[in-house]
Amino acid sequence: MPKKLLDANIIIRFLVSDDPNKANRVEKLLAGQNNKNILVDIVVAEIIWVLGSYYQFDKSSIIESLKALIHYKSIVCNKTLLESALTLWEKYNISFIDAYLISVAKLKSLNIYSYDVKFDKVDGVKRQEP
Repeated sequence: MPKKLLDANIIIRFLVSDDPNKANRVEKLLAGQNNKNILVDIVVAEIIWVLGSYYQFDKSSIIESLKALIHYKSIVCNKTLLESALTLWEKYNISFIDAYLISVAKLKSLNIYSYDVKFDKVDGVKRQEP
């Protein structure tokens, strides 16, 4: 079964549906039982940025859309890490990137080295300064 590496613009066309023809083609790609569609973490970050800044999606809409997307059977991604990051981003007043770093730190039992005190308000995070 062929693997396909997905770019952010493919997912954005699907989520925004501003071009119905392209959105339908992406939907077929994602629905294909024999497809392995690879979605890398940095592309998820780009999708979040574009949906929020250009398309003015609110945070909860972005989170809801991406949580549904990463659970498509054809999507191959770091589901555990992304689900954790999206959940933290939803719960705390932090950026997605900070939520992602916290998720990595928690999953790998690492301390975060940062001057950003926002990390301190998240349960279970150990922030240190150099």
